Amino acid sequence: MKAMTNKKYFRLLLPLLFVSILFTQNALASNALPEFNARYAIEKFGIKLAEAQYQLSYTDKGYKFTQDTRLHGIASMFASDSVSAVSYVDVIGDNLLLRKHSYIQTGREENRDEDIDILWNTYKNTLKGKITGIVRSKEIDLRTEREVWDALSFQIPLMIEVDENVKEYPYRAILKGEIDDYIFLLTSTKKVTFAGKEYKAIQLVRTDPDRDRQLHIWVVPALNNLPILIENYRDGKEHSRGQLESVSFNNEAPIAEQTIDDDDDD
Repeated sequence: MKAMTNKKYFRLLLPLLFVSILFTQNALASNALPEFNARYAIEKFGIKLAEAQYQLSYTDKGYKFTQDTRLHGIASMFASDSVSAVSYVDVIGDNLLLRKHSYIQTGREENRDEDIDILWNTYKNTLKGKITGIVRSKEIDLRTEREVWDALSFQIPLMIEVDENVKEYPYRAILKGEIDDYIFLLTSTKKVTFAGKEYKAIQLVRTDPDRDRQLHIWVVPALNNLPILIENYRDGKEHSRGQLESVSFNNEAPIAEQTIDDDDDD
């Protein structure tokens, strides 16, 4: 058997290199956000009542986004409420498409669980989605010709798209089993301090058209537009907030606020 010549070797190698480069470009294009683990303190009246963990990770098709919330401190002594949610978002062509979402809440008599699947048809540049599942014990069967999100996954396009020069961010979302508009307005910027460092934060506000409620999200461009503060307002007053405590991007060392242990007497 003759040894392979350099010319023949490179003829075989070049197609492999091309496939490798193409695959890498596609992977980079789909991963517009880094993987991250973030922990938030859920506060009411200045007291930390719960802790929420958010994790964004890559899949072979796009993203997996999870939320896990548990009561904290003295609140955990009187109740056992918890929330676990997961959303799968696929990158198909130029579209980010929510494929599956589930939400499980314990500790309440009212069933607020959700289990949603979306089957997309993108043939010949069309975009049609069939949404089925169970939301709050009721079956849903909806259709859409636009991207849709849930209350967890909308953060993915929001983090990708936020730009100080763009004032409006309209999304369609599945809320309580129905498709509704979810519009955020960029209203202001300010300096914030996190983990001993100063950052510029951008405020986005979503106003409920049917009730006197608002959602304020402060994102930090230097932290990949990760929300650093999430405020819920009711009747013009702050009802609760989620404050970023720590975050780790791509499994790197976490960036964290200094916290005092609840059991520390000092």
